Amino acid sequence: MNNFVRRAFEKIDKLSIDEIKTLVGYQASENELLGKVCESVDMGIVVISESGRVLYCNMESRRLLPLSRTLAEGASIKWALGDPDVAQFFAEALDNGSTLADPVKEFNFQRGEWTRTLEITYSYFDSEVDQVFKHDIGTRHIFFIRDVSDHKRQEARLHRSESLASLTTVAAGVAHEIKNPLASIGIHLQLLRKAFHRKQSLTKEDAKRYLDIIDEEIERLNAIVVDFLFAVRPMDVHLRLESINRILNELCVFVEPELAEHKITIKMNLGSFLPKVLIDENLIKQASLNIIKNAMNAMEHTGGYLTVTTKLEQDHVLLSFTDTGIGMSEQTLSKIFEPYFTTKSTGSGLGLTMVFKVVKEHNGEVNVSSHLGEGTTFTISLPVPKSERMVIEDKGEA
Repeated sequence: MNNFVRRAFEKIDKLSIDEIKTLVGYQASENELLGKVCESVDMGIVVISESGRVLYCNMESRRLLPLSRTLAEGASIKWALGDPDVAQFFAEALDNGSTLADPVKEFNFQRGEWTRTLEITYSYFDSEVDQVFKHDIGTRHIFFIRDVSDHKRQEARLHRSESLASLTTVAAGVAHEIKNPLASIGIHLQLLRKAFHRKQSLTKEDAKRYLDIIDEEIERLNAIVVDFLFAVRPMDVHLRLESINRILNELCVFVEPELAEHKITIKMNLGSFLPKVLIDENLIKQASLNIIKNAMNAMEHTGGYLTVTTKLEQDHVLLSFTDTGIGMSEQTLSKIFEPYFTTKSTGSGLGLTMVFKVVKEHNGEVNVSSHLGEGTTFTISLPVPKSERMVIEDKGEA
């Protein structure tokens, strides 16, 4: 309520009839403007009273919501909604209000060959006018309905494009990797053939050295195929609200003895009162372990320090792994997440590719900063769920 209206209400007993008419006209004009704005936006808006009656609904809400009967002011929202899942979300919001676990939810509806996706966001407010007039109409429950079908389809197309580009890169890596074992198999088959032609017959001992190498190369080819399937197959991700500090603490305790053997001291700087994040614990542990092993290799001959840090930054929890190792050049830094790229004499070159893939599956980001001779920092950014953001805001207000 603006200051002009507030002051007028406070002095309403002293206003003349004409002044009251002017005030009512002003409010009517404001309401008309608000109504036109609400009707012109490309989202549905529904306001519901504590008793479950519709106080306001615009035309877009009638078009978007699945209805079993007409949605109009005064109607019961319980009987107007035609989809049981949407009706349940509305009912939970009305019952739980500010304690609703997830105030944003998506619903899919099949319309012929197309899937329509609605995003419904819940909010609420208690009017200041109630306090001025010293009466309690109760909490107003507000629902915003958006059709996000096009956005979801664009996301799917982008994801397919990224997957295709990634598959092309991985396929090129596989083609490069299989050349050497295939060449080795071909060479030793030729040698075996020449030996047989020269001696007309071969004992088991004569053939064993050729066959052993061929067998090793076949195993190597099999490992390449297994790694390739890991790189291109979708991950089976099971997200749950978990404490990232607990997970990192357990992991650091696990790797500390191995790090100590390499004269590496681990330091933990974990932030206090961090919100929980939606993660797959096993995958996050594996990704973090790959980064730690990468740091261990960077300090293999010199020893040093590995610092693990967590903190809250706006709507994201940040995990940082900082080592005092040899660092990387800009050229190396630009390629570290590419499949089969490695600076080590051994290894598949898929460790950091796995890290990148895991973080993306969690809708997060991974960034790396490094300087030759100074060390490297890997930073993973994970989004805080909206339900956890509300908890943070409530604590802040308290």
